[in-house]
Amino acid sequence: MKIGIAGIGGIGSNVARHLAQSRVQALKIVDFDRVEAANLNRQFYSMAQVGKRKTDSLETNLKGIFPGLSLEKIDRKIGPGDAGMLFGDCDIVVEGFDDKHLKKMLLEELAETGIPVVSASGIAGPDMDAVKIRTMGNCHIVGDFVSDQRDFPLFPPKIAMVASMMAAIVLRHLQDDTDE
Repeated sequence: MKIGIAGIGGIGSNVARHLAQSRVQALKIVDFDRVEAANLNRQFYSMAQVGKRKTDSLETNLKGIFPGLSLEKIDRKIGPGDAGMLFGDCDIVVEGFDDKHLKKMLLEELAETGIPVVSASGIAGPDMDAVKIRTMGNCHIVGDFVSDQRDFPLFPPKIAMVASMMAAIVLRHLQDDTDE
């Protein structure tokens, strides 16, 4: 079973960490960005990794947790028409984008494939009590569904909680597939 992660910032890097801690065997991570110091309060990177590619840095961090992890890393920006090609070999995909247009694009493209997707919506602001899970077709969405980072500051504990909930959905999906 292979899990794809589109975007490895606050959500994606922390979901990957939880999956490595759970001994998930295979991950595919896709991101084009570099580690920034301003994001270390909510992303699974260190000060020594600032300026380095996120994919390389996350590989180091995950292999430090679970050396046996099979990790495929792709350094590229995901654009229209890419989702099926990039994640067609995955059993489930985690969406970790900041941009709502990229989120929509990924969800729409993967809906056509039938691959289950775990996404986030509304992860800004300190209100953690409003976070819930909604399921629509093959998509599971975690968040409060209203708070946007343009309107509310990012709150690292809420991001960590949402990432944990997303990882739990992935792990339950893997367990369900194993039970069948």
